[in-house]
Amino acid sequence: MATGEPMNAARTRPRLRRPNALPQAAGRMPTNRKATTPVLDQTFDAGGLLGLRSAVAAYAAELGAGRRVDDVVLVAHELSSNAVRHGGGAGRLRLWRDDFRLLCRVSDSGPGLADAATAGVAPPSPRVPGGRGLWIARRLAAVRIDTGPTGTVITAAIPLP
Repeated sequence: MATGEPMNAARTRPRLRRPNALPQAAGRMPTNRKATTPVLDQTFDAGGLLGLRSAVAAYAAELGAGRRVDDVVLVAHELSSNAVRHGGGAGRLRLWRDDFRLLCRVSDSGPGLADAATAGVAPPSPRVPGGRGLWIARRLAAVRIDTGPTGTVITAAIPLP
């Protein structure tokens, strides 16, 4: 080994992150290394969104989200409020952890999304109120959308610190 060369070069490489970029495979979830049962499994409607936020915060902290707790709560709230507003007035949220991320799945029984592949990809117009929920979720997590005429299921994978 040459003088001054690190003993383990792999340890000295900086980790590349893309905090404000689209997920590398938008719409595709990374392989789940260790599937676990949802820790939080709660139905909600418009009147239950505040309580849902509190439950998500508590469970995210318990699951080791650390400094990402606020991101998890924001993603869960945006997806849940979208389910209330656009997906039939109610929904179901599930939250669990696998080896390296928290998964938040929100489902509803609304009419589905017209174009799930592009929904929330482009930044919303600053002149229009609303329309930011899915865009925010895509900034903070890898998002997968399964949609059809009987409802939508959105799964957000939030990487853990």
